Amino acid sequence: MDSIILSLLILAAVTLLITQHIRAEVTALLIIATLAMTGMLTPEEAVSGFSSSATVTVAGMFILSAGLIRTGALDMAITFVLRFARESRRRLFLLFTALVPTLSAFANNTPIVVMMIPITLTVCRRLTISPSKLLMPINYLAILGGTCTLIGTSTNILVNDLSKSNGGPEFGIFEFSLLGILNLSIGVVYLYFLSDRLLPDRTPVILQSTQDRGGTFDTEVIVQAGSSLIGQPVSAVFGKDAEVTILEIIRERDVLRSPIDPTTIIQPDDALIIHGTAKDIRNLISSVGVVLASAIEEGDAAKQQPGDTTLAEAVILSNSPYVGRRLSRIGLHRLYGVKVLGIERLGRPHRLLIRETRLKVGDVLLVQADVEGLVRLREAGGVMVVEEIQHTMVEREKAPIALAIMVGVVTLAAFNMFPIVSLTLTGAALMLLTRCLRLSEATQAMNTSVLLLMAGTIPLGLAMIKTGLAFDIAHHFLSIIGSTQPWVVIGGIYFLTMVFTSFFSNTATAALMVPVALGVATEVGMDPVPLMIAIIFGASSCFATPISYQTNLMVLGPGGYTFKDFVRIGLPLNLVLWVFATIAIPIFFPP
Repeated sequence: MDSIILSLLILAAVTLLITQHIRAEVTALLIIATLAMTGMLTPEEAVSGFSSSATVTVAGMFILSAGLIRTGALDMAITFVLRFARESRRRLFLLFTALVPTLSAFANNTPIVVMMIPITLTVCRRLTISPSKLLMPINYLAILGGTCTLIGTSTNILVNDLSKSNGGPEFGIFEFSLLGILNLSIGVVYLYFLSDRLLPDRTPVILQSTQDRGGTFDTEVIVQAGSSLIGQPVSAVFGKDAEVTILEIIRERDVLRSPIDPTTIIQPDDALIIHGTAKDIRNLISSVGVVLASAIEEGDAAKQQPGDTTLAEAVILSNSPYVGRRLSRIGLHRLYGVKVLGIERLGRPHRLLIRETRLKVGDVLLVQADVEGLVRLREAGGVMVVEEIQHTMVEREKAPIALAIMVGVVTLAAFNMFPIVSLTLTGAALMLLTRCLRLSEATQAMNTSVLLLMAGTIPLGLAMIKTGLAFDIAHHFLSIIGSTQPWVVIGGIYFLTMVFTSFFSNTATAALMVPVALGVATEVGMDPVPLMIAIIFGASSCFATPISYQTNLMVLGPGGYTFKDFVRIGLPLNLVLWVFATIAIPIFFPP
């Protein structure tokens, strides 16, 4: 009976994680509560994910990574790239190949990608290169670099902890580094020869001329009382020669779609979905008495701020407090003077009722504000403000200290002198004690979405073993693949992990796959080590969809990508690495 209940719980959890109807953190808490309330786990076991060494280690790594970036400890490597890039996209790619995987092997992928986006945009502007040719490869390089060490990704740490706590193998920090480097090398060769052919040549709005943004986009404006538009037919304002075109009119519950009857009379409170450049839309707003829908907060129109403004993109992060909230309720204009001109979701413009849109992870907001407003928005956290390189305040005199702390943690971990959890906690504490990082910055650096998801899925794996569900799934898995040959089993585990991680969290995927793989190893009578390695590498094969990894969503907007772009270049890469892993893992880790 417990197995049936647990199966239903897993199915519900997977559905919620894929559809994102509720936040991942809430799903994780519901998992914990259900496991405790049904008696499948004791209350102590149900909350064991919070005290798991994996969760604590990942939290420490977030702080260590933030300390390196906050102090500018990585700036020397970045300066090297800017100096030697010259005017060659190929040369730039090779420089990024040397830099990005090296950084992501020892620091969390997410802050590395966050740091690299403005650097890439700056270099692309200087060299007149489309950022769409580089941002996705850089993101993939960061993911591949994370497979080179145990601390490269939170998933590696989680698999290691779950394996150890359930009687499986434990890995050293560099135990699978050689395999990871070969895996990375294959990815580099693939991207070097094919990314230029497969990726689009697009320029995001923020890299177009700052004097006259030529890029066009969709936005929503509201016709206010007293507007000169009221009583006029659509053809009088949005005729053939108009700079701004009208796409839809939303009138109470009715939507008048394109092509709109040119004799339609514009009425007060009409919501107009319009298309044009930033300059033309600004001119329209200032001349005819309409207001951006996003500037209407809590039912009132926020006052327009005078002064010079600039355009930027703001990407909603996984730990953002704005996720699930309506745009009109989060107060971006009231708090920061930021106006939202448009929203993109998975590479497509989101038109209908922008002000009532519930934001999702990865949504890209095209925003307009003055420099001070963008700085305040960035410092508040929850979004990644995408511009060119910003000269933010850093504690450069602390850079040698931060670098020494990180080197010390990695060195001691390499010699197995102390447990990794102890080393990362000590390193995080030293970052705070030496003031390389403020406490508020450390708190902001910890991705609560990842940490809570780990805390929720770790006990789920324990429940799978206690109820016997893991062994039932293992038995069915073996009957489906129809062979107990080690390389077939390893390839099957990798493939299953790769498919799951393409559609929902790789953290949750790892937590579900580890007990299944341990059950498979027991039933077949093989060493579980290669199966754990297959999960580690399979969970990082998240190239085929933008929703499979948070950094994929981060580059989606700045690179001007669509869902199809990820499938076009990421799916073949997934399959190539799967074939490589199926052949190489049994060689490096004999079953």
